[in-house]
Amino acid sequence: MVPLDLKGVCANVFTDPEIATVGWSQNDVDAGLIDATSVHLPLATNARAKMVGLEDGFVKLFCRPGTGIVIGGVVVAPKASELIYPIAIAVDQQLSVDQIANSFTVYPSMTGSIAEAARRLHLRS
Repeated sequence: MVPLDLKGVCANVFTDPEIATVGWSQNDVDAGLIDATSVHLPLATNARAKMVGLEDGFVKLFCRPGTGIVIGGVVVAPKASELIYPIAIAVDQQLSVDQIANSFTVYPSMTGSIAEAARRLHLRS
């Protein structure tokens, strides 16, 4: 039996909007527990969000500098509990921001913000 790695477990606060997290957090980075590069992408930039009148919320991804391996993320949005899943897979499978960025998402869709955040991290990591 392998011990459970809690960094791979998603958490969600069922508020309006929801707050979903997985992996390493901004607090971990700020405390110096891990070195990470991050990007904060407001959902107001997302075409689907514009279609439904969503102005608040964001996607935030954390990756390791140099490798671009995704180590955490936050989604603040309606149904964030559903949007966090692709980030959880990336954390669990140690996917890079390039692998996420190169995956096609439905357009327009809210998950497109995850791929866009990964594309922006590619330029920083």
